[in-house]
Amino acid sequence: MDDQGLITEIPVFVNKNNKVPRDKTMMPFPKELGPWGRLQTRAWDLLETQTTDVEFKAAFKMARLAKAYTNSLEPLNPETTMLHLAEQLSIDRRKINSIIEKLFKLGVIGKFEVCDSNEIHHKYWIFNPYLHFNGKTIKRDVYTLFDKTFYARLDYPGK
Repeated sequence: MDDQGLITEIPVFVNKNNKVPRDKTMMPFPKELGPWGRLQTRAWDLLETQTTDVEFKAAFKMARLAKAYTNSLEPLNPETTMLHLAEQLSIDRRKINSIIEKLFKLGVIGKFEVCDSNEIHHKYWIFNPYLHFNGKTIKRDVYTLFDKTFYARLDYPGK
């Protein structure tokens, strides 16, 4: 920002690995700090209008559980007990069932089922990547699972 409060673009030097600012007061985010996630602000703003504070808290805590590249919410799945979910999300056990149902209906989380080559049936919960995802990249298939949700339909720049 300049003296008059106008936002100015930071000049960058582009190399084959990443963008490195020419401005010596700026630096790339250190990779040593561990995994990080991308939060889609406009989608969370919409979710906040659709949920209560407790439901919003549950969604945010679930977002933090999402695994890199797949957004899987392991170890959470359809077999997870409501008591375990309540403990994991720090929410009253009497409210957790209705909260999870609402998050499914809104498309915040989704169910995914697959049989592997040994015919073992796996059931997963996946967090909506249009709200949040971990890592720098995400599998394209995960995005397509949530293409019809409220959050995918937001008008993002460059979309």
